[in-house]
Amino acid sequence: SIFLPLIFNTYVSEEGTINFILKYWSVYCFYILIRNNINTKEKVNGIIKTLIISSIIPIIFGFDKLLKLNIFEGFLNLINSVKIEDTRMISTFGYANTLAAYLGLTTSLAIGRFLNVDKKYCKILYAIYIVLSSITIILTQSKFVLALIALIILIFIIIGIKNKKISKKWIIIGFSLIIMFFVYFFIAINISKPLKIGEEKNCVVRGIDKSTTYNLEFDIEAKTDKPYDAFEIYIVEVTRYFSEKTIGKLTFSEFSGTKQIQIETSNIVDHLEIRFKNLLNQELTINDFRINGDKYILEYKIIPDEIVRVFTTFNFKNSSVWQRADYWSDSIEIIKDNWLIGAGGNTWRMLYGQNQDYLYYAKECHSYVLEVFMSFGIIGIVSYLFILAILIKTILELKEKNKKDKKEQIKFTPIVVGLSIIIVHSFMDFDMSYLIIEMIFFMFIAAISNLNSKDKEQNKDNYKKVKWLDYVVIIIFILIFITNTLGLIARVLEDETGRTSKNLAPWVTRYRYNEIVYLENNNLETENKIKYIKEYIKDEPYSYQNIMYEILFNNILKSINEVNVEDKINDIKFLKNTLQNVEMERKYDVGEIQKRADIIVNFAEGLINKSEELKNVELKNEANEIVNILLNEYKEKAKLILEYTKNGEMFTIANMRHDTYIETVTRAKKIIEK
Repeated sequence: SIFLPLIFNTYVSEEGTINFILKYWSVYCFYILIRNNINTKEKVNGIIKTLIISSIIPIIFGFDKLLKLNIFEGFLNLINSVKIEDTRMISTFGYANTLAAYLGLTTSLAIGRFLNVDKKYCKILYAIYIVLSSITIILTQSKFVLALIALIILIFIIIGIKNKKISKKWIIIGFSLIIMFFVYFFIAINISKPLKIGEEKNCVVRGIDKSTTYNLEFDIEAKTDKPYDAFEIYIVEVTRYFSEKTIGKLTFSEFSGTKQIQIETSNIVDHLEIRFKNLLNQELTINDFRINGDKYILEYKIIPDEIVRVFTTFNFKNSSVWQRADYWSDSIEIIKDNWLIGAGGNTWRMLYGQNQDYLYYAKECHSYVLEVFMSFGIIGIVSYLFILAILIKTILELKEKNKKDKKEQIKFTPIVVGLSIIIVHSFMDFDMSYLIIEMIFFMFIAAISNLNSKDKEQNKDNYKKVKWLDYVVIIIFILIFITNTLGLIARVLEDETGRTSKNLAPWVTRYRYNEIVYLENNNLETENKIKYIKEYIKDEPYSYQNIMYEILFNNILKSINEVNVEDKINDIKFLKNTLQNVEMERKYDVGEIQKRADIIVNFAEGLINKSEELKNVELKNEANEIVNILLNEYKEKAKLILEYTKNGEMFTIANMRHDTYIETVTRAKKIIEK
């Protein structure tokens, strides 16, 4: 199924489709190697131990990053690790929910090992790991994975008690710790401390109702030696459409007492942000904060805010629930047009902007099932569902086979539970888009198949018969390794302009945007810039294209003269043709709509001035044709600007944007009239 979009030319991204083919082929090769070699229980146990031990590395990196210890910063920079700043635990994954799902799997495996080992020190080590990984999962703030983990622990406790694998001592210790935590939690969420503001501080207020009036009260202690307002408090409404609107503001100088402000939320509110600003680094303390007379804690004294957020946002008002619903709705629209074969790799990234009902940015559709469907069509999704069906069938057979051997059931149950976490969570997130998660997933499918084998000797004979497949797999692995290594070396050899001294990886698409901007900023190589842009602009993202068009227009106007006017007219014809075929990445990106209009009109006006200077009528004709591109599309684009109210913007702002756009269009019409 992954080859079909390439074979039938239905793909929307050639590079994305090839990348997906390489990724899935790598996973398949890995599956074959595991299936043919990890064929005993001892080897499966070896893999389980390896996974548990190796997962400690991202846990350590995660705490180093979250606590800002930066012990491993030099090493993480060396390996080009993700540098996303977040209050959630993300480690080297770059995405908290996937880290949580990964640790959910390893925690399940660790619980299984804890129940299976007899040595006391091993039990203690596994218990320490389970606690550490559970804390890490809590710090990811991944509520769904946390709920799954809680359910899993409960299942394992029941299994352990039933099979006498957990003594009363461990049960008492476990429940005592849980009770102690919740006692601590319910005490801690009622203990606040004064909020001291440095330069600025943002506090989030959740659980806000739509279209409701609120009275906010701040008990303030502010000291300043300045005779004017040195402090500001902004009440910002953040909507479910990612837009922001200031709905209240307080400004003051030295003050001690209570300040009040009344606000009214809109019908699309998600939460409020209270933004405190200490403009001149004076002394500002918020001693207390109340909403409609009820105390609301802005800063907790004895518990991290991240932990409070995990346990207080389990509700359907949470923005992530509604955002996913919007992503899935747009995914289905894409699937409707590509349901048979699919549109290849990176389908979501290439097409979601054309189907969205409001402006949002999302690299993933947050559902692996929908990703497979839109990428590889009905054949792809049926294939995946068959894999799951065969997996379930194998698990049931394995359970039936070992129904009298409780010890064997406990051994394979952690794998089944861990895989269930990945499968269930990937229905509403993109964990399986990570190569490491896919490899682990199919590795355990192979392991479960081997555990279910009825005749080991017969299987070994069968594996020997297909040993040639191992060699094919190894050769393909080597080829993929070499090509990826060459691509990485090519990256290392790039200079500050983005150029590489050796073209070691011509198959890798490289954006030239940085190179062009570098040349422009340093006023270098006008003709080279024009040549580079003409060659590569069609491969650049839409937002880059706008900037590159502007650079191209400016360089054409700057370099055109009586001697080269014919060559420049050819350049203009090229950009005119490409300009007509450019599709916006996101149809509601009104900023890019306005920028495109300004660039077109400015260039046309410049061309007319040049035509009069050089007395060249053809330049004027080209200017008219370029302006007509804008005039032919402006009605559709103007409609999108007015519809931008879907992002929670007020009608007045949308109308102002529309008026600005129409002013630019009016300039274009005057060029034609002139």
